[in-house]
Amino acid sequence: MPLSSLDKTDIDRLNSQGLSCVVGNPHQARRLTQLALAAAGRQQYPRGHAYAELNQCWLAYYGSEAEPSSAALQQYFHLCHDLEGSMEVAVLQGAYASRRGEFAEAEQFFFVARSLAAQIPDSLHKFMLYARLGVDALNRGDTQEGPRNFLLALDIAERFGTPAHRVNSLSNLASSQHDLGNDEDAIPLLYEALDIIGTQKLKYQHTIVSANLAMCLLATGKPAEALALVEPFYDWPEDNLAVRAFLFCIAAHAAISLQHAQMALQLLQRAEQYAHQAQDLEEQMHAWLVRGKLDLHAGDPASALVSLTQAHSLLSWTRNPFHQQQILRGLSDINAQLGNWQDAYGFLQRYHAAFEAGSKSARASRVLMRNLEKEMRNLKAERDNALELQAARESENVKLEHLNRELAHQIMHVNSLQDSLKEQAMRDHLTGLYNRRHFESCLNAILHEANGDEAVAIIIIDLDFFKRINDTYGHNFGDEVLIQFARLVEGQLRGSDMVCRYGGEEFCLLLRQADSLVAAHKVDKIAARYRQLLIKQAPHSVSGCTFSAGIAEYPLHGAGRHELLVRADSALYAAKQAGRDRSMIARTTP
Repeated sequence: MPLSSLDKTDIDRLNSQGLSCVVGNPHQARRLTQLALAAAGRQQYPRGHAYAELNQCWLAYYGSEAEPSSAALQQYFHLCHDLEGSMEVAVLQGAYASRRGEFAEAEQFFFVARSLAAQIPDSLHKFMLYARLGVDALNRGDTQEGPRNFLLALDIAERFGTPAHRVNSLSNLASSQHDLGNDEDAIPLLYEALDIIGTQKLKYQHTIVSANLAMCLLATGKPAEALALVEPFYDWPEDNLAVRAFLFCIAAHAAISLQHAQMALQLLQRAEQYAHQAQDLEEQMHAWLVRGKLDLHAGDPASALVSLTQAHSLLSWTRNPFHQQQILRGLSDINAQLGNWQDAYGFLQRYHAAFEAGSKSARASRVLMRNLEKEMRNLKAERDNALELQAARESENVKLEHLNRELAHQIMHVNSLQDSLKEQAMRDHLTGLYNRRHFESCLNAILHEANGDEAVAIIIIDLDFFKRINDTYGHNFGDEVLIQFARLVEGQLRGSDMVCRYGGEEFCLLLRQADSLVAAHKVDKIAARYRQLLIKQAPHSVSGCTFSAGIAEYPLHGAGRHELLVRADSALYAAKQAGRDRSMIARTTP
């Protein structure tokens, strides 16, 4: 089609196609972007020109080129109130900051991007957001956030992307699992990605996926298979220098394991060359790590110490748990060989700490993966059913819109799953309050600290007629009542106070430096606000709710945790027997 015949719609389509090719076919993406730039200039179409420039910036990022200026793009999208463009500029800026190891700056950019993303529908632009968030999380050592974002990117890739986007997400997800030591999860993902590459003839992603699979094979004691997998790519037309460096590092490591020292040296020299050309700090660290292994194989622990020390100096840039453990263990072994026992012991301690943390993260990540995969399967099933209904009965579009909103809500739930996993041992899954076990543990410590010198009030609250709410409006509405009551109570407490979900519709409060009268006054304030609270969950709403409460005071009503809780529970029972909607203070033992 002649350039002069391209209108604004054609330019928008070129930019969309260019973005879809950035991940899997950079040469095609570059051709489409140049065409869009020329056509936008001819048509004097600023928006088309801006999005074409944005695609150019992404090509520079994936090509390991120097960061281009994006200030003009940022200003243009801001003035035009273009949320999608503003979001993607923030993602790009965050990606470059993360690559430089400036994680605080990256976090600010990504916060802006996430805020904008919440206001726009899913698209390939959001794919770029989740993919970069995943990489940034792994660079920071956040082993829960990384897989979660890669799974969200995979979900968008399946709906809006190409097979290349799906391969990209599978490869990233597998790499994150390898870094955690979950090679048994990573390997099937990579074989799935290779199947897609073979079926779709995706030449440009073959290198990185094969290198990732070789890395996993190497970690599971299969160096010969790993080397055979990467050998065909030594002269493969791969533009990304960082990927080349990674592949040759893996090849050199495998050659060392197979006792091919000369081959390993040649491969490592190529890896070092590409890592420096790409200015990629992680692959420079990787190359120093492999160099240390080669030095050890050659019987030169002094040189190996220098190499591993160089690798260790780059750990401040990335918190990748796999490299961290390899480097610390290597430094411990080398110092031991050289008789530097104190240094060897220090590095060994740090290695064991990193290993324990990595093992814990690996277990948590496996749980997270299973939960997220289940969530995604459920969300996809709901979405597919909705699309079938839309195709069969166009009149039910309203239901589809509702389901899409529910999907967005569920994805937000997935986003919060990491936080709940981090505190699942001490938090109630529904309300987010402390659970009973953690509360009672803290109560023991607080009573010990008080040592009889200061008052501590314990309040047990039971929501009145809660079963009636569940029976009338359903358990979902009942859960909403619990959640809103929990938020109300939290808002009324001081920083030194505590509240937990004690069980079912029961809550327990702890007020430090507070006697029974202070506690009773606090309960009255909470009760008044609870009566005024309008609890809504379509199509139902409820107000005027009440609760009963029992109060016990330390040391007046008991010297130990069990005694105080029993006295508070007895006072609660008395309040309920007296007609509910009231609080009662435990009786003082004569």
